[in-house]
Amino acid sequence: MRLATVAEAKRIDSRSQAEFGLTAEILMEAAGSLAAREIVQSYFSEIKRGPVLVVCGPGHNGGDGLVVARHLKSSGVDVHVTMLGPTEKRAKLTALQLKRALDSGVAEIEPQVLSPFLDRAALVVDAIFGIGLDRDVEGAFASAIEALNSVRTPVVSLDTPSGLDCDRGVVLAHAVRADFTITFGVAKRGFFVSEGPKHAGRVRILPIGFPVDVVKREAASHKLIDGRIARRLLPKHVSGSNKSAHGRAGLVGGSRGMSGALLLAAHGANRVGAGYVVAVSHEDPRELVIDSPEILTLKTDDPKLFDKGRFTALGVGPGLGITEKTEAFISDLAERKFASVVLDADALTVLAKSDVRPLRSWILTPHAGELARLTGMKAAAIEADRFESAQGAARKFGCIVLLKGFRTVVSDGVRTAVVGSGNAALAKAGSGDVLTGMITGLLAQGMKPFAAACLGAYVHGRLADMWVKSGRDLISLEPSDLTEALPILIRRIREGGDA
Repeated sequence: MRLATVAEAKRIDSRSQAEFGLTAEILMEAAGSLAAREIVQSYFSEIKRGPVLVVCGPGHNGGDGLVVARHLKSSGVDVHVTMLGPTEKRAKLTALQLKRALDSGVAEIEPQVLSPFLDRAALVVDAIFGIGLDRDVEGAFASAIEALNSVRTPVVSLDTPSGLDCDRGVVLAHAVRADFTITFGVAKRGFFVSEGPKHAGRVRILPIGFPVDVVKREAASHKLIDGRIARRLLPKHVSGSNKSAHGRAGLVGGSRGMSGALLLAAHGANRVGAGYVVAVSHEDPRELVIDSPEILTLKTDDPKLFDKGRFTALGVGPGLGITEKTEAFISDLAERKFASVVLDADALTVLAKSDVRPLRSWILTPHAGELARLTGMKAAAIEADRFESAQGAARKFGCIVLLKGFRTVVSDGVRTAVVGSGNAALAKAGSGDVLTGMITGLLAQGMKPFAAACLGAYVHGRLADMWVKSGRDLISLEPSDLTEALPILIRRIREGGDA
């Protein structure tokens, strides 16, 4: 799914007006009429049980709400509107839409009676603030938002939940918790990170007439990785192929006391289809795989380790140890210009202290704490702007950065993707090792690094979603459960099924 930043969404709007004659009034009418139809279809039973309340701000988002109110009224719905903010600050087009709505029979209530009216409303439409809000919500607007959040009545937000930063997914002091967000033209990236999913609820994108070429050109840098994209990216093994055609994945790690991390990564690579999987360690890894005969072993000091064709991809770090040997190994990979490398865990800690420069095709997979060590930023600042943090780190290191967390963000400094899967079940030591193995296994099969990072993270998150949907509590997931469930999930994704 294509996503837009606030700046991109504004450019789409302004170019549509300037180059194609789609005035603000035309776009507002299209947005409001289509949103009204969507509301009737989605909440038919609710709007027949009681009044619908549209809460409008003074800007153009409020104008959208007033068009919704007018069209709902024409459909026979009992509609009331309330206008927030001083009359003198009301946009001219919004004032015009208010007159049209009242002339069509829509009833207006004063903001002072908003709370009591909410108790009998069957549905609330939030049209207080649009995507351009860049300051904390205060005063009467904050009180209105908290009133909306205090009732159990379904809330539909227009374009964005009011009070949500649409770039960062953070709350600007107060934000509506919508059940359903109807957004116009293209989804906004902040809906899918940090607090965005909690406030946006279910998201529906309505095409309101923006020219397709304008949308494609302006909203080209961000994507949401969903099941449709994952299905397209999944490697295919054709009949008659053999193990050599599916790549050779090496997982490097497993220092004393941390052998489980290497084993989890190796199984992750195997389950996503790598033809050969080799566990590589500074110490002898043979005892580690005694119960996993499908996994081969090598030591990092084996003179044949880098023989031509030995590996097509390497995942470095799971339980590897923060030692001079680790730094030397990573440095050697860079000097050899070994292209397909995933660095995780201990490898990232070592990288933060070294002068090694990753290759452009390498993938770093830090969580916020590890990225803080790599960049010198505070972890809290990283979480406050996950997109910019991942993009900035990708530009700094000149490679691909996969910032783990809710939600995972992948960036190469130009392209950025947010992964539309995952939950807190993954907050377990070892789950990241499985992810490293999965991405390495996908790379080994010839996937491009950015695509492999996106697909691996999406499948990893879907495994946790599947765990919860099956009725299990999210605190009970073990990392080894991820590799056990991989065969079922990959089949479901390939067939277009739900987790």
